[in-house]
Amino acid sequence: MNVSASSRTGDNRPVSSTANTKETKKYENTKQEAAAKERSEQVADTDTLERSVSEPQNESGGFQMKSSSPDNSVGQLAAELARAETKIDVQQVLSKATRALASLKMSAYASQGDDAKKALQMIKRMEKLIKKIQKKLKNLSKEEQLENQQKKAEKQQEAEKAKQIREELRTRRKRRHREEREYALKEMGEDNKNAANEMLTSVSAAMGASTADLSSVYNSTGIDLSTVGASLDITI
Repeated sequence: MNVSASSRTGDNRPVSSTANTKETKKYENTKQEAAAKERSEQVADTDTLERSVSEPQNESGGFQMKSSSPDNSVGQLAAELARAETKIDVQQVLSKATRALASLKMSAYASQGDDAKKALQMIKRMEKLIKKIQKKLKNLSKEEQLENQQKKAEKQQEAEKAKQIREELRTRRKRRHREEREYALKEMGEDNKNAANEMLTSVSAAMGASTADLSSVYNSTGIDLSTVGASLDITI
């Protein structure tokens, strides 16, 4: 009996089956490499943010200062948002931001003058953060849809379609990670600047109070301040 060369190979396996096996292995390898690359980029983004939180500012001007503000400050919550990768994590940040916003509004209501202005500025920043959180929830939902479409294409062995979806998903996540990291660094820098200004104001006020107390002491004893610290030339 003659066996057609186009239907069988020398090891009695169908040619089409062998080709499909090779194609499947190649596709799986490509898929694994893409997933590994995406995980590597995500870890790199997270490491960059962690270093920015914990390390001092470098000489090149890149912000790497540890925030000295409260845990529920805009900067700290923005950093938590950048690290969150699930809807549950993002919802937790949203809860913290909502409570912080309510507290800020109460503070603004009870404050006057400069304190009221500072509270209003913080309210605006916190409201902007909440919008960022809501945007991330939408982005994560869209990414879930793309993941489901990718799995469906893989199941139906539509390799080219699955590849396109995977690239779109990778691009979206990479852009999102970059934007979240930049926003977190910006807000943490603003927190540290405000904390430094408050410290300088406190120190200046304390020095002013000390000077006033010293002046009152001199006035009560009748000492002329213009003579304090003057040198005396005594010749014997």
